[in-house]
Order: sequence, then structure tokens, then C-alpha cells
Amino acid sequence: MVASGSDDRTVRIWDVSMDGKEIQKFTDHQGMINCVKFHPDSTCLASCGTDKKIKIFDCRSHRLLQHYDAHDDAVNSINFNQSGTHLISSSNDATVKIWDLRKGCILYTLFGHEGGTTSASFSPMGDYFLSGGSDAVVLAWQSNMNHIRNENIEEIQAKIETEVF
Repeated sequence: MVASGSDDRTVRIWDVSMDGKEIQKFTDHQGMINCVKFHPDSTCLASCGTDKKIKIFDCRSHRLLQHYDAHDDAVNSINFNQSGTHLISSSNDATVKIWDLRKGCILYTLFGHEGGTTSASFSPMGDYFLSGGSDAVVLAWQSNMNHIRNENIEEIQAKIETEVF
């Protein structure tokens, strides 16, 4: 299975083993979809977009499981931690947020960028995460939320789009 998010406000799941047949379409967002991510066990799919919301869908029942009024501006990226218990989000509101998916609530709102945050991702072991922003800064954080360092990346002329571990 693969997932897509679109300007038409839809999240779609496709079965590539069936010649790319669409198997589910979600129409719950009120704005353009910026990012979709499968849960590590592939049972759920998270999405975010310009409507400032994060939605988590069950891939088996095809139902909306969780809905978060997440940020004060467009949500640019979302990523699960390795165990799938937490989600990290970045937004044009210049914040990074950590969500507890078991309790269905926000744990932390983190400030550090001077412009929109364009991406955020947990390290494979979950002990760190990175955030990148339109301020051309990459921030590395310990998962206990202590800020450990930031570096201006002078070679970057445009906003940071993604980071890879």
C-alpha cells in the first residue's frame, strides 16, 4: 500500500499490487494535504495540511480515529516515533509539537525557530529529533525536550524541506 495527499483535500490509499487501484479515499480535511505517513505497524495513517489539523485514520476499518486541532497555521510535516506511540509535527506557526497518541493529547510545544518549521523527525532510536525551518536552521533536540544545540546552515539558501537519519 501507498498513500497520497493532495491539493484536492483528499488522502488516498492505493494498492500497488492491484495495478495501483485506489482502495480508500478520506475527505476529512478542509485544506490542502501537506504530508501523509503510515504508522510503523501500517495499521494507521496520519495526515496534516493547510487546515492546521492532524488526522489519524485506521487503514483496516477506513475510519477516522483521532483528530487534532494541531497548530495556529498550516501543518507542514508529521512523523511517528519508531514505536508509534508519539507523533511529531512542524508548522508555519514556528513550533514543533510532540503528541501522545495513546492518551490522545499534546505533550510539548517547542519554540526555537524564527520562522515556520518545515520538517521534524525522530531519530531511529527515538533519543533525539531534528527540526528544520524556513530560518535555515536545523535544531537537534534530546527526546527529553532539552535543547542541545543549533547550527546555522549557511549553505542552505532556501527553506529546509526534509531531514534524514
